[in-house]
Amino acid sequence: MLLIKKVNKLVFKRLIASFFLSMMSLNTWSNAPLSLAASHNFPPYSFLDEEGNLSGIDIEIANEIMKLSGIHFSIELKPRSRIEYLIKNNKLDGIITTTPYITETLSSSMWFSATLYNTTLSLFINPKKKETFNQKLSYNKVCQRAGFLNGSILTSPEFSSTSFIDVRSVNYVSQLVDLLTLDRVDCVIAEDIAFIYQAKEMKRQNQVLLITEITDRNIFIGLQASTIKNRPSLPIKIDNTIKILHKKQIIDDIIIKYLKLPLKKAN
Repeated sequence: MLLIKKVNKLVFKRLIASFFLSMMSLNTWSNAPLSLAASHNFPPYSFLDEEGNLSGIDIEIANEIMKLSGIHFSIELKPRSRIEYLIKNNKLDGIITTTPYITETLSSSMWFSATLYNTTLSLFINPKKKETFNQKLSYNKVCQRAGFLNGSILTSPEFSSTSFIDVRSVNYVSQLVDLLTLDRVDCVIAEDIAFIYQAKEMKRQNQVLLITEITDRNIFIGLQASTIKNRPSLPIKIDNTIKILHKKQIIDDIIIKYLKLPLKKAN
């Protein structure tokens, strides 16, 4: 009988120890840093500054959200194809979805936060061709050679990727600026903030002109469905924090800080 009591006592201690280990493991998981990614070399949204530090609109917004929410996280800049691979293989918890780096494939397996801010996809030309565009012709008739950023998804009643005779796809916004200012294309379709920011950085802001806005896009944080399942409080924390940042105009202030050149439409 004494031996049975000792055995039962030992089993009980092991059960208690196992329970506390499980709780510690659960607590560790709930506080584990989120591993996030953002588009590499995509100023002013996400890039490395001259000292090699993470910088950009998306980086600063993510920092504010996570700090105010009490969420630990790490963020790395990666190419779009690499981000897609890591998400599909559950090697990333989430992304900052600066367009055009989100696909329908990823959308089906992710949770998306409330909108952080909006960007606008716009049509740009070289100002010296302004008269051609003032002849009241449809844009796709005078814009036969067009420049796009690889991965761009163009959905508009007026434009599609088949609207142009010649489409030049490049990897970086700086290459789009080159295409337009060196007359290698008739027009460029790009996010206005990124394109004008880059033209300013290249000291060519006077060689680009915004003709018309095509479509607006929402920017948000995307997290893996599996991450949300294990940490169900994350969506509420993140969305509530985004509301606070909007109410205090913190997100607007971050964006304005990076807008070195006012956005102007053609007269």
